[in-house]
Amino acid sequence: MKLYLPFAFILGMTAALGCGSDAPKGPEKLTTTPVDGIVTLNGKPAAEVSISLHHSEGKVAPRGISDKDGKFSIATYGKDDGAPAGKYKVTAAKDMTKEISPGVLAPPPPGGFKSDIPTKYESVNTTDISVEIKVGEKNSLKIDLK
Repeated sequence: MKLYLPFAFILGMTAALGCGSDAPKGPEKLTTTPVDGIVTLNGKPAAEVSISLHHSEGKVAPRGISDKDGKFSIATYGKDDGAPAGKYKVTAAKDMTKEISPGVLAPPPPGGFKSDIPTKYESVNTTDISVEIKVGEKNSLKIDLK
């Protein structure tokens, strides 16, 4: 019995300390505003292009993928929820993910792939495209890759 009481006391104190309200919280979920757009390559609609927005403060990474007509919607936390207001650099790259069955993506092809999109748009350090997302305004982006 004497051995049991110290063990029970330590276990109880550990449980009580673990239930404190000072535990770290997850990242703050920012309010989003709808964002859509069209991406073109040399003036023509560009299909299957992954568009990523890079927040100037690095807080979020909204993205979208263009359809066969070059149209896309941006999502940050859930499907087509948009992006938080702010200034962003835009990167674009060919989306090579292919769904081979529901929920299963195929790996990239052996030897890589060929993309018509200039490589300068693939990096936040080399892209020359910037946008500002504003609350209460229609945020329809026109991204022309040249």
